[in-house]
Amino acid sequence: SSGINAEWPLRPGMLFVDWASFSRIFSNKFDTLWWFGKDYYNKNGQNWPYDGQEPPEGYVYPSGDGIKTALVLAVLLTLLRFTFERLIAEPIGKWFGLRHRLPGTPAGPNLKLETFISKHKKPTSAQISVVAAEADMEVRQVENWIRRKQRELYPSRLNKFKEASWRWVFYCGVFGYGLYTILQEDFFYNTMLCWVGFPTHTWAMKKSIYYYYLLEGAFYLSLLVSQFFDTKRKDFWEMFLHHIATLSLIGGSYWGGTYRVGALVMATHDISDVFLETGKLGVYTGHTVIANVCFAGFASSWFFCRIVLFPFRILNCAIAEGAYVVQHWPAHIVYTGFLIILQILHIYWFTFII
Repeated sequence: SSGINAEWPLRPGMLFVDWASFSRIFSNKFDTLWWFGKDYYNKNGQNWPYDGQEPPEGYVYPSGDGIKTALVLAVLLTLLRFTFERLIAEPIGKWFGLRHRLPGTPAGPNLKLETFISKHKKPTSAQISVVAAEADMEVRQVENWIRRKQRELYPSRLNKFKEASWRWVFYCGVFGYGLYTILQEDFFYNTMLCWVGFPTHTWAMKKSIYYYYLLEGAFYLSLLVSQFFDTKRKDFWEMFLHHIATLSLIGGSYWGGTYRVGALVMATHDISDVFLETGKLGVYTGHTVIANVCFAGFASSWFFCRIVLFPFRILNCAIAEGAYVVQHWPAHIVYTGFLIILQILHIYWFTFII
């Protein structure tokens, strides 16, 4: 096929072939610092698809309009999320007996102590003794106030239920659509086909996968922003890095004609999230059996999809199989770097799961 070296020495099931193939993308010491686009196609003897050509029926060419659509869709998804949480998830949560406020005596207003805990998230006994003297209170009174205030600041189960409900609805929908879409593609069964026709014949993107990209890209854009307003988690910055890497891969593969690999990456990630959010809903509503089963499914799917399938099939496809085709394309190095970042995060989070 067009764009593939006639001596492409790959066969199904090969794992990272030899590193000489990967080193080809570092050749010429980047004496041609083109990125991707018209110059890349011309240097490889290909015709730029935009030169008076229309995409085949059922396909689209990547353009700025797609990015704008994803941004608008991200705003709409955010509005839809707040509407869903307020009008649907909250009434369901209350039906399960969940409330916004946690039970217990309220801490009450105290400007000095509020200023103190804003500076000291985990105050020591010595610090508590000092602030107790300054506030003209006993140490036990300060300790009780801090415990009550921390309980008030801790997100309620209802808020957690609402967030998990929205994510569950989205992940179920997008995973179902994504799986249905890629199961109809030959490259799902043979990853070497991700590179057939590269670069010219992979520039045009099937509309079904284009819509998949729009949904995923818009959702992660909304998460990138809403993360600063949602329930704070211990892995805040790791998750922030994950969203940056994911959006970079989605945008880069959209523009660079490697959407087939990108679709496989997205599909392998969504299944674990479906199990996770279902398990959270089980915990928040007190259905421990459902929670335990789903968390077992979450751990199993995470291990299979992200620890085994992702590196041995998708990274292999992106690095080893792709290196014979892309040669010294600088963008390929960046894509590979972000994929490796994702894999490092997968392993890091898996250590907490087990």
